[in-house]
Amino acid sequence: SGGDLSPEAVGTLAEWNVNLIRYQIMRNWGKVGSDVDLDEYDRWINGKLDHLAQILEWARQYGIQVVIDLHTPPGGWTGSGMRMFDEKKYFDHYLEVWRRIASRFKGNPAVRAYDLINEPVQVTPAPYDYWTIQQKAAEAVRAIDPDTPVMVESNEAARPQTFSYLSPLAMDNVIYQVHMYVPGQFTHQFVHNAFGEQGSKADLIKYPGMIGSEKWDKEMIRKHLKPVRDFQLRHNARIYVGEFSAIAWAPGAEEYLNDCIEVFEELGWDWSYHAFREWNGWSLEHEGESHVSMRPSPDNARKRVLLKYFSRNTAE
Repeated sequence: SGGDLSPEAVGTLAEWNVNLIRYQIMRNWGKVGSDVDLDEYDRWINGKLDHLAQILEWARQYGIQVVIDLHTPPGGWTGSGMRMFDEKKYFDHYLEVWRRIASRFKGNPAVRAYDLINEPVQVTPAPYDYWTIQQKAAEAVRAIDPDTPVMVESNEAARPQTFSYLSPLAMDNVIYQVHMYVPGQFTHQFVHNAFGEQGSKADLIKYPGMIGSEKWDKEMIRKHLKPVRDFQLRHNARIYVGEFSAIAWAPGAEEYLNDCIEVFEELGWDWSYHAFREWNGWSLEHEGESHVSMRPSPDNARKRVLLKYFSRNTAE
């Protein structure tokens, strides 16, 4: 899972034996009140789609497939969710953007799936709720491109627990996406501050071990993913872990990543690591003690874990 890529970057992923990229069409991450000017939004996203066309050609040359992820929707975010949940103008434009994407990339051999929305968060009822917008987008895409799989993400930023109430789409060739950042106290510790007032390196939370009131290890990861596994078995569903990670300085990050991947593989789920050449804190090519001390790292324990699993990819 990553952002803008160059031919050299795609070549690096090919050297790592990566076979799937989740391309994030993204800007203004977490920013409230952006992306409301639809003319300006269109100029931006059309430029991103031009770049995506190049990425798809580079990926095709290396036999890598690409998930197209609409990370930043028209209307952006409000304080409580996505603007298009409540405003028809943005919901309609969201469907139009997906028609545009499907029309442009239908039949492209490098496209693996259309990831309809990144991490929807809906906490109150809305006229265009997180599930309905994806259903309508899937129908709009299918009317143009009947073959490429569509991806649905669950609520609360695709948290595992929300699969207990997720409804499947009444269509074939749907992939259901979960993001794995549990426990957040471990995966996201000191993401936005360099210890500062909150403490020091001694306060870092370790994995495996007691985190909060629970003992976290591979069995606990499996337990927290059980709602997703239950959904998979109930609906014979295809599951994709679109994002999982642990911040670079989390003690035991490499063990956490390894345990996650072992469980994903055991359950037959596809997965992509977050993130490649996006932000250094998630990067496998950097290491450091906090986000102010990150430095390039050609070899580290987290990268070795991922390379071990990438090496098992075989050409389809």
